[in-house]
Amino acid sequence: MAEIENDKHPSISNNQIQDEPYLKLLEKVDLCPIFIMADHRSGTTLLYKTLVATECFNFIKSFHIVKYDELLFNYINGTEDKARQEIEDIFKSLGMKDRVIDHVAVTPDLPEEYGFILKNAGFDSYLNSHNLFKFTELCRKIQFVSEQERALLLKNPWCFSHFMYAKTVFPKAKYIFIHRHPIHVMNSKLKAARAILSSRNEYTSLISKQYKQIFDKPMQRFLYQLLYSSYFNLGLRRVTEEAVQSTTYFLDNINTLPKTDYVSLTYEELCHTPEATIMKILEFLGLKARVKLAYDSLIQARQLKLLPEVERNYERIRQKLQPYFDYHGYEI
Repeated sequence: MAEIENDKHPSISNNQIQDEPYLKLLEKVDLCPIFIMADHRSGTTLLYKTLVATECFNFIKSFHIVKYDELLFNYINGTEDKARQEIEDIFKSLGMKDRVIDHVAVTPDLPEEYGFILKNAGFDSYLNSHNLFKFTELCRKIQFVSEQERALLLKNPWCFSHFMYAKTVFPKAKYIFIHRHPIHVMNSKLKAARAILSSRNEYTSLISKQYKQIFDKPMQRFLYQLLYSSYFNLGLRRVTEEAVQSTTYFLDNINTLPKTDYVSLTYEELCHTPEATIMKILEFLGLKARVKLAYDSLIQARQLKLLPEVERNYERIRQKLQPYFDYHGYEI
């Protein structure tokens, strides 16, 4: 893939060949990924960060996304620290402290989504037959440059509506499903989309080629803003359609997965009983945390405030999503 261009920081190279001489080293790297599966804004980042903090897993970092084409080169030639410092210098020069949309602090080690690597390489953000080779490559790269005895934990909300494909190509894979009250998810999606489109987010520009291009093309950005706006409820209609599609896919397919292959939890459960929830996941995977964590300080629910259009249309939306409400026992 071509690395993300950064006009302000030419140190982020566009070199596509640095890793090529080393790709054959990946052929013997075994893969049995563990997928966190959920819709965007369902608490995947919170869950991913907390599970990573147990030191049981390898994972994809922002460093891996920005420096994807030179991961093997840097690892083999002992230049990882230099490459990491380049990214830290960029964060510092741009005054980056957090991701803005959710106030998660940004560092080169911030757990991120593999969808950015796929999309930056010119593929769909979700795993499919066209990008399977790139997905396999990126997983093997991460395992190769990390502690290979650890399991590879992945998250990518774009795959939530396609999780059965992952099962067909990785039959031994395990799944951690996290769910959140669907109307709260929609509300959060609208807020996040409007925030990230209202002004340029330098962190997102660094890891997402597509996002950078949107801000390089004012008309394209205007169209995206319109699609997520409150004008004629365009944004609400969009996220409602997405919610119906993703929740229906989940309900139609979850019983196809063997119960021994997945564990399911809710964001609300994670926030109210964080330690017990994480222990349940680790037990399911046959793992034990390598460090002691203060879970109550790591996981805290955020205050919810519904957007006016969401509040006005609450009952109509709930009716569209009633089967999913019933499945999880969500109250009105």
